Amino acid sequence: MKTFIIGLLGSIFLSLSHAQALDSILLAPASTKNMPVQRLHYEFEAALLDIGVSVKSRMFIENELEQSLNNTSITDIIKIARPYAVSMPDHLILVQVGLIENNSPYPDPYLKAIDMKTGEIVAQSTTLPLLDANSNSIAAAAAALARSLEKRLDKAGYEMHISDIKPWGGKAHLLRLSFEGFDGCEQEAAIQIIEDEFPGIVNIDLEKAPNHNYAIYQVNTTAQTQRIRKWLQLMMVETGLRLGTDYNIYVNNQTIRIKKPDVVETFWFQCGF
Repeated sequence: MKTFIIGLLGSIFLSLSHAQALDSILLAPASTKNMPVQRLHYEFEAALLDIGVSVKSRMFIENELEQSLNNTSITDIIKIARPYAVSMPDHLILVQVGLIENNSPYPDPYLKAIDMKTGEIVAQSTTLPLLDANSNSIAAAAAALARSLEKRLDKAGYEMHISDIKPWGGKAHLLRLSFEGFDGCEQEAAIQIIEDEFPGIVNIDLEKAPNHNYAIYQVNTTAQTQRIRKWLQLMMVETGLRLGTDYNIYVNNQTIRIKKPDVVETFWFQCGF
């Protein structure tokens, strides 16, 4: 019994030590004058938590600093919070999300991530233009940005997850992914997004492409099939397609099929609209 208790205490100590060294995200306050940006901010935080990324409460930071960060610019937040960040054993990543207005009627969702210890920009990302401001489209854009940020920070050596076992992770397995009714450009655009954004992707290989609008890929991934399905559905929302009306998705064991009529066009800037 004594040995068991000592082992348990040691395990708890190691867990606490690991938790203290866990890098985390601090979200910069969203503009209160822009409702789509506020919604994007809210959905982005939810998407980070969904993939297990540690998000530091701004209220906690403000209590530590004894100062509110509302209506504070990114530059001022860094000046105020950097001494606190430098004193921590882990890294605090300040992330700003927003919408870039351009000549198009559709703004581009973006993020910028800054390491508070060094002041360096460690990640920047955009995703497909926001075709409309409904909640589903904003949630899809936020999920894409969150996945992209996680992959970039992971590659940069940051440990952003609450545990050693990532919630989307597991043993690598092969998943067959088929695109039916998607031309070559649409397939390439989709595969690029999957490779760049989806956590757990090891590699993707073309299995066969018997004609110009049909291809099967082998996806080597640590993510569970249902999670890949969820991310694919969110990706399709970004392109402006509605499930059950413009396309369908079918899952059977280790196979996912995405099928749409040839005449239905997906929006990817590489392929037009």
